[in-house]
Amino acid sequence: MIEVTVERVIYGGDGLARYEGRILLIPHAAPGDRVLVEIVEEHADFARARIVRVLEASPDRRDPPCPYYGTCGGCQLQHLQYAAQQRAKVAFVRESLRRIGGIAWTDALPLVASEEFHYRLRAQLKVRVSEGRVEMGYYRPASHEVCSIAECPLLSPELNDALRRLRREAPERFSDIRALDLAHGEDGRVAIHPVGERTTVSWSVGAFTYAFDARTFFQANRFLLVDLLRLVTEGEEGERALDLFCGVGFFALPLGRRFAEVIGVESNPRAVWFARRNARENGVTNGRFEHERAETWIVRNGGRLGPVDLVVLDPPRAGLSRTLIRALLRVAPERIIYVSCHPAALARDLKLLLAGGYAISSLVVLDLFPQTFHVETIVKLRRLDASRALAT
Repeated sequence: MIEVTVERVIYGGDGLARYEGRILLIPHAAPGDRVLVEIVEEHADFARARIVRVLEASPDRRDPPCPYYGTCGGCQLQHLQYAAQQRAKVAFVRESLRRIGGIAWTDALPLVASEEFHYRLRAQLKVRVSEGRVEMGYYRPASHEVCSIAECPLLSPELNDALRRLRREAPERFSDIRALDLAHGEDGRVAIHPVGERTTVSWSVGAFTYAFDARTFFQANRFLLVDLLRLVTEGEEGERALDLFCGVGFFALPLGRRFAEVIGVESNPRAVWFARRNARENGVTNGRFEHERAETWIVRNGGRLGPVDLVVLDPPRAGLSRTLIRALLRVAPERIIYVSCHPAALARDLKLLLAGGYAISSLVVLDLFPQTFHVETIVKLRRLDASRALAT
């Protein structure tokens, strides 16, 4: 047994402590905790440990509100007061920028907070049928074993109602199903895939209404949809905008009201179908949507686009490929807005964009996923000099 004091929480949700010069990573630890721990996993440059007893609790610590916390792998930060979660997430972004990107961001890093609970309008539930019983929930930490839950405090009331209904279904209905995708619309209807009807749902965000279904990506936090849209699109205008990884047109539609031409690019064919439909139904006639991988499209089309005022990037967690970044620097848009869900990937990509002739105008953090270590960052960049926008 080892007694240590936790310094901080790192990206991934573990607490970081040191013992005899060695780093210990400790799940469910709070900054300032004095804890008795047991090492459970040895590595060359760090070790993992578990808390045996909290000797002196941090003022940031609280009792987790969810009875499944620690058994279910869906959340990592419920043991922290919400204000402490926010501080930790700002630190995740700032530390990644410094350590990976070599970016010493000394200005303020504002965070847009959310309601703590019942924010998710989309979710994927894992399913397992065992001995005539349906187990439905999320994976346990670091495993593919299903933690069966009766309800989830992150889900909207509508999704929790759907979860309760699904748990009452006959086990035979789920014999070949390993996961269920759920999404609910503003009117309370819930789309479920692959069981149930293939319902289309919708949400109104500002002046726009977006249709989607359980199989297509849509931002999950119902409380921050307006903030996210505003922070990306407000004040932007010009002749031509590109929305790479455009999904169902969340950013492209309002940009269509501000630019003469908007092009959305998306690899998921069903999302492109919804984007085209959403553009029609919202009266956006100056946008077109292309079904193709973003990097393939920009490599093939970048040289013949002409001047581009703005590129919006909202990639998956892995971030941008070097191929895409090189092609983007050749296009040399006046402005880039990068919406990232992974601070390390963001920092890596920003390092290349800054070396290619761009400077950061602003950084904002959004807490789209309270109780988890996930964090969203919106970075706005401007081109300094066209002669510096060279391939990296």
